[in-house]
Amino acid sequence: MPSPAPSFTLSGWSAWNPALTDAAAWLDWAARDEALPQGDGAPALAAMPPLLRRRAHRLGRMALETLYGAAPGDDCVVVHASRHGEVERSLALLQSLAADGSVSPQHFGMAVHNAIPGLFTIARQLPLPVSAVAAGRATIWAALVEALGQLADGAPRVLLVMADEPVPPLFTPFTDEPEAPFAYTLALTPGDDWHLDWAASDAGDCADNAAPGVLRAVLTGRGYAWQSQGRRWRLEPGA
Repeated sequence: MPSPAPSFTLSGWSAWNPALTDAAAWLDWAARDEALPQGDGAPALAAMPPLLRRRAHRLGRMALETLYGAAPGDDCVVVHASRHGEVERSLALLQSLAADGSVSPQHFGMAVHNAIPGLFTIARQLPLPVSAVAAGRATIWAALVEALGQLADGAPRVLLVMADEPVPPLFTPFTDEPEAPFAYTLALTPGDDWHLDWAASDAGDCADNAAPGVLRAVLTGRGYAWQSQGRRWRLEPGA
């Protein structure tokens, strides 16, 4: 008898994009089935102390803004997901290293993949468990697997933070999916409102970016299926 699909309940969410800065705008976007808008802005991140806030570039500010918006407590686990991470900062570090062999220790520290949630735990003075996930085009799915594993292991609440932004022009020729600046945090708790399933498949790869697709699914209550690299993923609402 096959094992039941891992499941969860969505107990809260928060999202940010330069053109979508409140819940009403996000719900309207989700209902219209449109791509994420582009933009150059960054959130104010007023909830974070200035001395820590100044360390975060736009990707970090977006992710942190949504973490604060999800009303974290001292009993949650954080799963931070980003396909590219702080790629702008990482590229600058590599260029500096190539030019004169030196790098900024502070910039290097903030380029590490788990630096953003680490900054959050410092600001909130909360010793929260943190996982950092990057899995190519399937990053959001790998993050969901990690989050549901944490719930199965007894975590009462998992904050899944997904954040990405367009890669620098140097890397643009290598992009393989639509890109836009965005971040969101999903607060997941044990329950059966949503089910995650995956299986091997030889169907062709989907062209869309899965991370916005997952957010649209949970905001609209509609299922979402996505395929890439020989695996088909499905997120379905419970019966």
